[in-house]
Amino acid sequence: MFLMANSWYTYIGTGNPISPSSYSRITVKPLCLNGSTICAIYLLGETGATPGSISANVSGYITRALIQRVNQPLGAKKFVYLRCGC
Repeated sequence: MFLMANSWYTYIGTGNPISPSSYSRITVKPLCLNGSTICAIYLLGETGATPGSISANVSGYITRALIQRVNQPLGAKKFVYLRCGC
């Protein structure tokens, strides 16, 4: 059985938050709270220094997070974390 690796990526603060080149891999789960700026995203099947792609599902979570200003999705497992853009 082959298990796909998953990774957390932090938003580098510049560029389109839906573009893979705007993220850098981190090795710990973020401790971000709700806010107005993307903090980090969790991607399934990604392990590179920057993600190869961002799924349509996670892109939708990013968009909803920026509009609603809460981590997404609203269920138990979060794929998008926000932070205060203060």
